[in-house]
Amino acid sequence: RFSSEDARECLTNRHVLLVGDSVSRYQYLSLAAMLHSTYPERHGDVNGHRNIVMPGLVWGSWKTFYLHSSASFEGRELCDCYRPEGPWNPDFEMRTEENRFFSLPTHNLSVSYLQVFGGFPLHGHFPGRCRGVSGGALQCSVANMTAAARAGAAHVLTSEEYDSNPFLDTHEFFDWHGDLPTVLEHVVPSMQVDTLVLNSGLWGELSDVDLVDAVFDVANRTMARTAGARRLWKRTTSRFKCGNGDRRCGRSNWARETIGDLVPLAAATRFGWG
Repeated sequence: RFSSEDARECLTNRHVLLVGDSVSRYQYLSLAAMLHSTYPERHGDVNGHRNIVMPGLVWGSWKTFYLHSSASFEGRELCDCYRPEGPWNPDFEMRTEENRFFSLPTHNLSVSYLQVFGGFPLHGHFPGRCRGVSGGALQCSVANMTAAARAGAAHVLTSEEYDSNPFLDTHEFFDWHGDLPTVLEHVVPSMQVDTLVLNSGLWGELSDVDLVDAVFDVANRTMARTAGARRLWKRTTSRFKCGNGDRRCGRSNWARETIGDLVPLAAATRFGWG
């Protein structure tokens, strides 16, 4: 398998963006960890730290997961992250964000992750000095999502930064906000992405043909601005659901469900994707 240096050389001068749910998050964390140092150890490291690609709740709280997983990159990652504790409910829609930006300036490479929760909109902040002040500063815009801005703002997420989020629970708190096609069209171009990886994750089949076509169409137009850009749809081959129909259950009640990704795969063919 690739060594860290192999991966760095392969991705030199590139920016890989993964967009999706927790499946994409853990793929992002695995890749960023390898680029930073080495593959995450399956059971954590010798100092007793948990594996950063284990589910967030294994850490005891989302706050602990965000703070420690971000700190593991030793200042090379910007974690625009917050999530209320406890079981998910729709009231959390406008209070949850997890957008991560890893930079390795020595190789001019970046890996980023934008979180998608099913049909909920995406949202986040501009990095650095523009965080949360876009409404009052004309110089703050999506232009501040560039590679240089993200690399310059990379640092270890602090507890104080994290705790500043819970009381600001309307979309006015975020610097950018929109559904997936909107974000692909208006936010991603400024990020200077040359490899885009989309995945529907564990939310089940995407059957809305119009929505899927809109995503593929705007992604094509966005990536066409970058020479040598690649667009990839990563399939989710299966997921586990509660066999008794409940939302939560013990592992003994899990049942495998295959996700065919039929509509996205058909769109990938029509739009010329890999």
